[in-house]
Amino acid sequence: MAVDQLNLKPGKWLVADCGSMPSDSNCHIVMMSPEDQKEDLIDAGVKHAVNKHGHKDTQELRDGVSGMLQVVEIS
Repeated sequence: MAVDQLNLKPGKWLVADCGSMPSDSNCHIVMMSPEDQKEDLIDAGVKHAVNKHGHKDTQELRDGVSGMLQVVEIS
């Protein structure tokens, strides 16, 4: 399936790419959300980091997840 087959609404989307962070598990999960759902994406990224990578849910982790988000434009 190509990205254009996902029927994503046009606009700015945020992408969290676990593979962009150093990891012993070589994780490459990617999550995305519309820009107006940033907090939901941060929550999902933190939950993944806690459950799969053993991190603690701290403000530092939340800030790190927020800082790793990339913006993509869907047209």
